[in-house]
Amino acid sequence: MGRCGATLRLALEGNIAVGKSTFLKLLGATFPEWHLVTEPVAQWQKVPAGGTAEAPVGSTNLLQMMYREPARWSYTFQTFSCISRLKAMLEPPPERLTGTPHPVRVFERSVYSDRY
Repeated sequence: MGRCGATLRLALEGNIAVGKSTFLKLLGATFPEWHLVTEPVAQWQKVPAGGTAEAPVGSTNLLQMMYREPARWSYTFQTFSCISRLKAMLEPPPERLTGTPHPVRVFERSVYSDRY
């Protein structure tokens, strides 16, 4: 790490269903002081569908739509998932990491996943 106390950010990459989430759980059990950020699958399954932020009309399952009609929804899903990962990476680390001499954050995929 460059400077003392700088947060080390790691990204776990892999194909769909290879065990990324399971591996993150094992990391969490082994290193409870680390901050683990999983993919927000629940967020992708409950996307606000119309209305306003104050009065949403309902929600839609974008992940399911992408699997049912990939030709129609793949780009939309990929863009939405990239934005959600970027938001997660830009969030400040939790307070419990501030006093840690070597804070570590592990992300399930990174924004660079979408490039390849």
